Amino acid sequence: MPRRPGRATARGRTSRAGARLVFEIGTEELPPQAAWDGARQLAEQAPRAFEAARVAVGRVSTFSTPRRLVLIAEDVQPRQHDLIREVRGPAVRVAYDAQGRPTAAAEGFARGQDVPVSALERRVTPQGEYVYAVRREPGEAVAKVLGALLPELAAGLTFPKAMRWGTGTVRFARPVRWLVALLGSRVIACGFAGVAAGRRTYGHRILHPAAASVPRAGSYETVLRRSFVLLDPEERRRRIADAAREAAGEIGGRVVLDAELLDETVQLVEWPEAFVGRFADEFLALPREVLITVMQHHQKYFAVENAAGALLPAFVAVRNGNRRGLAIVREGNEWVLRARLADGRFFFDEDRKRRLADRVQGLEDLVFLDRLGTMADKTARLERLAGALTRLLRLAPPDGELLLRAAHLSKADLVTQVVRELPELQGVMGGIYARLDGEPAAVAEAIREQYLPRGTVLPSTPIGAYLALADKADTLLSALAAGITPSGSQDPYGLRRAAAGIVAIILRRGMRVSLAELAREAGAAAGADGARVLEEWRSALRQRLRAMLIDEGISYDTVDAALDAGVDDLVDAAARARALWEFRRTDAFAGVYTAFDRAARILPDGASGTVREDLCAAPAERALLQCLRDVQEDARAWAALGDPTAVDGTAPDTDELARRYRAALERLAALAAPVDRLFQDVLVMDPDEGIRRNRLALLARVVALVRPIADLSRVVVGEGKAPAPS
Repeated sequence: MPRRPGRATARGRTSRAGARLVFEIGTEELPPQAAWDGARQLAEQAPRAFEAARVAVGRVSTFSTPRRLVLIAEDVQPRQHDLIREVRGPAVRVAYDAQGRPTAAAEGFARGQDVPVSALERRVTPQGEYVYAVRREPGEAVAKVLGALLPELAAGLTFPKAMRWGTGTVRFARPVRWLVALLGSRVIACGFAGVAAGRRTYGHRILHPAAASVPRAGSYETVLRRSFVLLDPEERRRRIADAAREAAGEIGGRVVLDAELLDETVQLVEWPEAFVGRFADEFLALPREVLITVMQHHQKYFAVENAAGALLPAFVAVRNGNRRGLAIVREGNEWVLRARLADGRFFFDEDRKRRLADRVQGLEDLVFLDRLGTMADKTARLERLAGALTRLLRLAPPDGELLLRAAHLSKADLVTQVVRELPELQGVMGGIYARLDGEPAAVAEAIREQYLPRGTVLPSTPIGAYLALADKADTLLSALAAGITPSGSQDPYGLRRAAAGIVAIILRRGMRVSLAELAREAGAAAGADGARVLEEWRSALRQRLRAMLIDEGISYDTVDAALDAGVDDLVDAAARARALWEFRRTDAFAGVYTAFDRAARILPDGASGTVREDLCAAPAERALLQCLRDVQEDARAWAALGDPTAVDGTAPDTDELARRYRAALERLAALAAPVDRLFQDVLVMDPDEGIRRNRLALLARVVALVRPIADLSRVVVGEGKAPAPS
């Protein structure tokens, strides 16, 4: 098959066993997240960089430890692929005369491409026969190419918090102290951040402080292991988990392996060693959440529990080293934890001297966000929103009262001493104190759940979901009213997270609520009822819904088609997108798409759907009119699906909603044949104005039936067929 004009392709010799490449960026201790992110970016960028540089490699792996980011590529070929540049020139009939001699056009093209005119090639393309200029550039030695490529890879790594050091201008997560760049046994001549690459690496800072020489790339991991460094994070993870279980088992307990803490610990140690420590039984009187937070978030310890799930007065810590002097290390960790827990117990006891409800007044002295008033102001807005949600969701009176009480108490724990000391426990402590104060269980649980979702964890109770929705709606609309919007990758107020939370909660709970109504209620409370704010609100939620549906595997154009038909009701919009995605994989889709597309394309702006039956003289017109009447009867039923106000207070079955829309699309397939017949049998744009308008009105009714479900003009098709699902 002929290639596209101007396309460059790389052709290599027969592959043979290549050399191993090791590229190590040695640094000061990296923050755990930076270590993970750096390895991930290398894994994403390196294969593309190798391909762009025409460097053939085998498997590419990346690793990270607290002091290094590492790229390893297997089977690196010694030379680049040759580069073949092919450029299409003039047509053969223009490039050669009747006798086959090159014309001035051919000579000029060859001269411009720096090839002899005799080297031009003739090729047949779908557009006809053309001449091509082909230039071959032999590949360079890979060692030379890597000398430029590796520093570029290092420079391409980005971190949310980067730093500069010394007099250099390079920004990196932490100062770069050494580089290793080996291709087989050969050092790649390159440098980054003022450091020249070599074969010297560094092992564990304490157990092996001296430099270690790496004779060849194949022995890199062995050299590190001898220097007390486990390169593979997954190996460190397994060793930490196994050692922590063993340590907890020594005292008859089981370790609580928190996933986030385990991820963090993996990037805090290069040679992990777990040990168990203890604390006084008296601290078990503290709530479980306080104990775990102090241990996990502040001390990086894993909690230990018994077979029944009750916490034991013990913890598992992970040391970056060996067992030498472990008794002293254990004693020091126990002493630090004892002091932390004593503080926690003091703060908890002080907090219990006052009821949670008595602390609401103290929110007047606590700022919510810059330009957004105090937490007392936010509480008042949440109480107003609680009433609005009660009306919009048609909640039963008991639920409305519980939601209002939860909103009133929701932020009171922010002025407690435990939360001031342990901000991670906001909401959690409020729920605990509310329960201890005798508040209804639904209120206490809602206070605990108000900051969800976190990760994939969503509110599990109805009142908690309503309060979390109100909290995020107020945050988003208040910020938009104050002119605060996310910019690029910067979102210091977490507005994208708030929008994502709103969408996730509404979809999970099946809340049939109008975004416009919710915005008016929340916006009025926040003084944000302007058109600009409402449009930014709608856009933010649409973007998050779009991203979520695409993450489900629905193609972007299917999502756009459904959302362009309306996004005021998120549950309805999601159901339409899912139904359309299912329908696209049936044979009937092509007919509905074609009918809609042909009708929509010919309709002028402002075309009316008023049809005069007396002007439908042709059989094709009468057939389409009758089909429209038949389908219209069903359309009245599915039109109500998209009206949140037509739904009672119970949460609808969203899967059933999608099935009904799927059935509606299948019913619309009946329009395909009559629309096709109309275009075949009559001239839609008839010279007679009355007939023309009537035929356009028929087609306008076709579009009007389809468009409330999806705007099919946004669907990307090829040759009249829907693309296969990804």
